[in-house]
Formats: sequence, C-alpha cells, structure tokens
Amino acid sequence: MTAHFALHSTQDLLLRAKPVTRAFVPSENILEGVTPRQLEIMLKLCEGKVNKQIAYELGVTTATVKAHIRFAIKRLGAKNRVHAVAMVAANAALHRPDEAVEMGLCA
Repeated sequence: MTAHFALHSTQDLLLRAKPVTRAFVPSENILEGVTPRQLEIMLKLCEGKVNKQIAYELGVTTATVKAHIRFAIKRLGAKNRVHAVAMVAANAALHRPDEAVEMGLCA
C-alpha cells in the first residue's frame, strides 16, 4: 500500500510540475559574480564530487570548500546547493559545451 501511495504521489508531482522554459535557462551573466575558485568548486560538484573529495583535490580543508559553496550560492542567487549546481550545470551545457561533455553533464 505504501508503494502505491509513493507512486501516486510521484505521478501527482509530475503532473503538477511546470515545464522548463527557455527563460529558466541561465545566461552567461549568471557567473559574473562568482570567483574562479568558486566556479571550479561548483563544477566539481556538477561532476558529482563531495566536499571531502574536492578539498583533497584542491589541497584545502572541507570548511574552505563549504565556504566557497556558500558564497557561490549567494552570488548566484540560488535557493540552495542543488539549485546552484543546476544553474552552473545548465550554464556549462549552454556556454561551455565541450567542457560540459568532458564532465559528463551532457552528451
């Protein structure tokens, strides 16, 4: 019965979901306020890496990675970390397609 409820809820969400329009896709300007280091970290998040892994690769602490993410979220005007990653991934797919394919963000 729970599985039926979960399936029903998912179907309801899909039916109520708003279609993504071109207006939702971020422009090149969206990254203007983000520092190169913040962008580097956000792109690593787009690759599916976790804070600890990013910190190790960059030779910094996880606290530093978290701080960069927090400031990037603020500068992007994102609602949260997932929203920020989606914004950066969409921007990369549109404006940096070769890099986006390399990172596995799009085919």
